[in-house]
Amino acid sequence: MAKKLPFIFEEIRQAFRDKTSSQSWGDTATQAYSSTVGSLKELGGDTLVKTAAGFNEALPFIKRAGYDVTEVEVGLGLSPKIVPHLQVREIITAEQQAELLAEVQGRKLVSTILTSLFKASAAREKLNFKRFHFSEIELELSILPSVVLKFKPDEFSQAIETETLPTAALIVEEGDTGASSEDTAGEKT
Repeated sequence: MAKKLPFIFEEIRQAFRDKTSSQSWGDTATQAYSSTVGSLKELGGDTLVKTAAGFNEALPFIKRAGYDVTEVEVGLGLSPKIVPHLQVREIITAEQQAELLAEVQGRKLVSTILTSLFKASAAREKLNFKRFHFSEIELELSILPSVVLKFKPDEFSQAIETETLPTAALIVEEGDTGASSEDTAGEKT
């Protein structure tokens, strides 16, 4: 049976204190790696299923928090993840946020999701990018969870950029060289 990671770390700590350890550093490092990879493999399928169940439990609360789930990605691998994409439907008050958090107290994943959404919304309100608007939030539910705020270019700013291109650039774009036949010969051809 493989040793658990905490026991391996304790052996490493003891080896630092006592230089006469009977175990080589290579063996200890190999055991630490094997234990870590083995633990992650065990977490893979089981954790993904539990995370999906927790996310399903959170769905009604996410809706009540003012968000719509537009898509869900599932990443498989050494560190599996579930990544829901959410759009803000409405902004709820701080009192409503506190009520929701009190209601989900004890439900770790649901509470974490709501807290992350509320913190992301607060950060989003402080961010201002020229020519970009907030579009959606991605919550990465994994061993190391994260939140991604997505901003897309404004349609209006894209139209302005096209209108303000130099005339020569627009002419070249149409297949002309930038000079009309009047300019080259002084008369129209």
